[in-house]
Amino acid sequence: MLGSIIAERYAKALFELAIENEKLEEVKNDMSLILEVIQISREFKQLLVSPVFRPDKKIGVMDSIFKDKTQILTKKFYHLIIQKRREKYLPDVARHFIEKYKEYHHIVTLELRSVVPIEEDLRNKIIEIIKQGRKVRIDLVEIQDENLIGGFIITSKDQRYDASLKSAIKKLKKEFEENLYIREI
Repeated sequence: MLGSIIAERYAKALFELAIENEKLEEVKNDMSLILEVIQISREFKQLLVSPVFRPDKKIGVMDSIFKDKTQILTKKFYHLIIQKRREKYLPDVARHFIEKYKEYHHIVTLELRSVVPIEEDLRNKIIEIIKQGRKVRIDLVEIQDENLIGGFIITSKDQRYDASLKSAIKKLKKEFEENLYIREI
């Protein structure tokens, strides 16, 4: 809980700095890159959380990895985080920053789970239905899930539409378990 609050505050500060310096797109790309490297490299993630390595060594490693790939503002930011010994929050800071970026640009992230990849025309219809009446852009993340048997599930931040065969079977099973027939005596 405390970690989330810390990450949120750092992300907000970086977001405001990026807007002030007119580097929002660039810093967003930097945060996406940093988050991607953290997710891909287990060793890098362990380096960030390890108390054994001194801050100057961690800064040196990050500078060598992100040498010409990040903005000066981003470099100064992660230097500050590491010097304050808050580097373990860097993945959450990056996620919060990207969320703030999406809110700022009215981008809604949807997760579409299905057994097989959705065809292009169906994907476009889903996006258009969700966009109706709203001035938003859709960031669609498709996930293949063999457990669904058939159909799909669409999840947004606070909403879920379940049109999966697995869910329909569960509902049917529940209806059969409830005995609505009462025998007259």
